[in-house]
Amino acid sequence: MSPLLILHALAGFLALVVAPLAMVARKGGDWHRRWGKVYFYAMAVVAATAIALGVVKNNWLMAMVGVFSFQLVASGYRALFLKKLHEGQRPGVWDKTIMGAAILVNGGLFMWGLIHLLLGHKQSGPIIFLVFGAIGLLFVWRDFQRFYKTSHDKREWLYAHMSGFLGGYIATVSAFSAVNLDMIKPMWLQWLWPTVIGSPLIVLWVSYYRKKFTSGRRSRDLFDIRIGRSRSNGRRA
Repeated sequence: MSPLLILHALAGFLALVVAPLAMVARKGGDWHRRWGKVYFYAMAVVAATAIALGVVKNNWLMAMVGVFSFQLVASGYRALFLKKLHEGQRPGVWDKTIMGAAILVNGGLFMWGLIHLLLGHKQSGPIIFLVFGAIGLLFVWRDFQRFYKTSHDKREWLYAHMSGFLGGYIATVSAFSAVNLDMIKPMWLQWLWPTVIGSPLIVLWVSYYRKKFTSGRRSRDLFDIRIGRSRSNGRRA
């Protein structure tokens, strides 16, 4: 194994382990934030090494899947900085860059899978990339709506944060399954069973919080809320 591949594997294993720790920690608390940051940077290393390995091995699909997985996590991470979209906040350069790259990569994955299936290639590869490309494009469409629609739910950032990080974790579990769970057949199921199980769970979890807020619960009842200090007068904001 090359040092690059070892780094890729170690970062992937770290992301696989720390994400559940962030999930079970009190939302908004110190440990939730710490584990979340470790997970984000581990996934950044996973994506960077996947792209590098894809270039070195002339495996562009590996590189594209690396971008796909990081897009989900980056979208969830950037949601933390876009909490005021309902007050007219606009996406930054990073948000537009991530979205643009995601359109190209996920569009490529989707078209690669679709064209091969239409040509009669029924192997696992086209199915896997068709599904991943479709999911990535759905996330792009969701972000586009969040950024540019005129009416907003003020808690959209929370739902985007949850679905982005959890979607990225599904991609992490998928990669782990593809490498280690050879007993699962056919190969497309080896890649996609985390998506089949995890996607409905994300929907249910987001719906759970939506219902809590609809019933009148406040954010401070469910999460640790940080009260910052105003820079101008030193008072609590």
